[in-house]
Amino acid sequence: MFDILAITLLIVIALALAVLEIFFLPGITIAGICSLVFYGGGIYYAYVLFGTNGAVITLLVAAIVTIAVIIGFMRSRSFDKIALHTEIDSVVPSQVPADIKVGDVGKTLTRLNPMGKVIVGQHTVEAQAENELIEEETPVRIIRVEPNVVIVCKENE
Repeated sequence: MFDILAITLLIVIALALAVLEIFFLPGITIAGICSLVFYGGGIYYAYVLFGTNGAVITLLVAAIVTIAVIIGFMRSRSFDKIALHTEIDSVVPSQVPADIKVGDVGKTLTRLNPMGKVIVGQHTVEAQAENELIEEETPVRIIRVEPNVVIVCKENE
């Protein structure tokens, strides 16, 4: 009787670690490795005690229960409570206006580290510092214009 309880306990611990690995811990962690060790231990123990038939039956029962628990966990309402429901509403930066040319002078609105915002004339555009960090409220000169961003350097350079 104790032997069946030990096998069951090993499989239950393996199942708990597998659920933890699949739903809560990103990547391959120690929980996933330990889960495989516990599954293997339970099946090996069943093989030692009950032979090949016992190990095959244990393997099949463990696989069916594991699949059922994972499917049940995915369909449960409790999983919805911890799931992320955020919508992504960001957009790609807009095109650089045609009247912005190489050599134009502007001022940084935000720190360019290396990306940020600059104002050139009446236009606020996404900018990238060429080689350095540029603080806000710094005069800058456009050295290259790309479709969605302008490349700038400090004005005094």
